[in-house]
Amino acid sequence: MFRLIVIFSTSVFLSLNFGSQLYVASSYLESFFSTGFVSLLFLLGAVGNILLFLLSPKLLNRIGKPILLFFFLLILTLCTLTLAFSNSGLNVAAAFLVYSSVFFLAYYCLDIFLEEVSADKHTGEIRGIYGMFMNGGIAAGPLLLSLIVRTDELRPIFLSASALLMVATLISLLLFKKSSVKRHHEPHKLPWRAWWQKANVRRVTIVKFVLETFFAVMVIYTPLYLHGELGFAWSELGVMFTIMLLPFVIFEWPAGKIADKYLGEKEMMSAGLFIMGVTLLLMPFINKVYLFWVLVLFFSRVGASLVEIMTETYFFKKIDEKDAGLLSIFRLSRPVSIIVGAIVGALTLKFFSFQGIFFVTAFIVFLGLRESAYIKDTK
Repeated sequence: MFRLIVIFSTSVFLSLNFGSQLYVASSYLESFFSTGFVSLLFLLGAVGNILLFLLSPKLLNRIGKPILLFFFLLILTLCTLTLAFSNSGLNVAAAFLVYSSVFFLAYYCLDIFLEEVSADKHTGEIRGIYGMFMNGGIAAGPLLLSLIVRTDELRPIFLSASALLMVATLISLLLFKKSSVKRHHEPHKLPWRAWWQKANVRRVTIVKFVLETFFAVMVIYTPLYLHGELGFAWSELGVMFTIMLLPFVIFEWPAGKIADKYLGEKEMMSAGLFIMGVTLLLMPFINKVYLFWVLVLFFSRVGASLVEIMTETYFFKKIDEKDAGLLSIFRLSRPVSIIVGAIVGALTLKFFSFQGIFFVTAFIVFLGLRESAYIKDTK
């Protein structure tokens, strides 16, 4: 129980940091660089993240989870401080690239800690609670944005975000108390053959990739569209994004319990993908009407929250704490999706309008629906 409390607490402050910056990063970078170069920075940060994920089994073997997590959090704090205080485009770009490369490795370490203390019969519920805390932090981040940022000056939000990371770093030290510097004895290369042969693990990873591609496109291009194209103020967007993210707090825990006790994950996963696809198709037709955007963004995340908790629950029922290599492949879906999202957005903007991004993303989401249909349910 002690370790669960520490894991949940660390994830809350890490997520507050992430959520407060999540939807302003592209606009902040755009104050230094062109939109095309911003897409390139997101792409390069994702490449760095992929390289670190490929090295993650070796890092775990040599360093161990507690030290690795503390090291990652320290680096993230320094990067966020640089974003807050630097006036140099070069320094801002470097800090963003390092932050993007390292951030999801911190969640990866927390994943392994959590897997060690989770029994399969309670995986959905534990993952649901973890998701509630984590997503609660992410959802509260934009609210912090609306309270702190009143103009287009975004530096104060990065300063606040760095303070939140300092708290997460200090809390993570408590994981040393009841954790040995444990080696996982994973192979230095990721087990791609084993992953491919496990058809259901492969399919749920592809669905996760589709979900993360949706997130990537929304994070990079939705703020640019709503603020830059439609003209919503940051104070309006902060509240809008907070409401949008509430489904991750409201639905994931009960959905995880339902998956454990009554249904399998397949049905809710497929329903979530369908909702995501439909709401994406609606977005290009909405003008600057605040309530309509709040509603469509909210329901898009209702679908995404179901897909997120179902993919997490299903995957972690199929592995144990010894499968750090499979977990690395599963988590690679996020940085790879950022690359795909950045490329999709850049190419769509080159040949079509901003609205085209939503149609292309909807097509990708509906492809994920095919994969979820072939998953063998756990019930």
